Amino acid sequence: MRNRSSDGLSFRTWYLGAVQILVAERLVRPADGFGLQQAVLEEIAARSRGATALLWNSSRYVGATRPETRLPGFPEARRLAAKDGFQVLVRNSGGGAVAANEGSISFSITFPVEDMRRGLYERYAEGAELVVGALQTLGVEAGPGEVEGEFCPGAYSVRVGGPEGFKVAGLAQRVTRRAARMEALVLVTQTAELRRVLARFYEALGLPFRPASVADLPGADVPAVIEALSDAVTKRYGEAERVEIEEGTWERARSLHESWRATSGPTGPVASNL
Repeated sequence: MRNRSSDGLSFRTWYLGAVQILVAERLVRPADGFGLQQAVLEEIAARSRGATALLWNSSRYVGATRPETRLPGFPEARRLAAKDGFQVLVRNSGGGAVAANEGSISFSITFPVEDMRRGLYERYAEGAELVVGALQTLGVEAGPGEVEGEFCPGAYSVRVGGPEGFKVAGLAQRVTRRAARMEALVLVTQTAELRRVLARFYEALGLPFRPASVADLPGADVPAVIEALSDAVTKRYGEAERVEIEEGTWERARSLHESWRATSGPTGPVASNL
């Protein structure tokens, strides 16, 4: 089925049933947020849950990728992040290192899939449209596209000010045989410290980063953006409901705490294999 968005661009509606919306705010441990994403993915893969949007924010962290943990500069990058008060976790999706704090929002939608080889680029495009549409309702002139010198570089970034502006959100995916998660880290406020930690982290890894590519979202705060994203999900999928996170989901999320830590093995840092 194909629909048409408000700006005339066509998109594919990947899921036609009710979409649940889960919200977890001000998590003390960012590993809980990583765990919730994984727990939801597993539940959807097992068909014990339908399509689900998850929004959460937490204390400071840097989310590195598995390939980055194998770079020679990773131990120093992790040390510098810890010195700045940022725990380094290893995420199981693609892209590059990100940094977040209480002024950031992790937003994801996870769908059941039957063929993991199909739909990758359509999910990216739809995710970017969702984030852009939500921000536009708040008066933010956001659009899709890369930003010069951005963190977690990719064609499906969301930006303000064009290629030389700043990055609002970076998108990544986690795809398994029976479920796919499109996720976006949305930077809203308190970005000054994110610029600092990202600059030091990327420099230690030997990767390019332009500090001016990170800035506060004008005229918005975290509660307003969470509400706008929730409304965008409801508008896009037609039938969505906000529900409480069940205790079983929380228990699974917390059981995965150690899975997100990068540990030094015989051949250097080793990431989670989830």
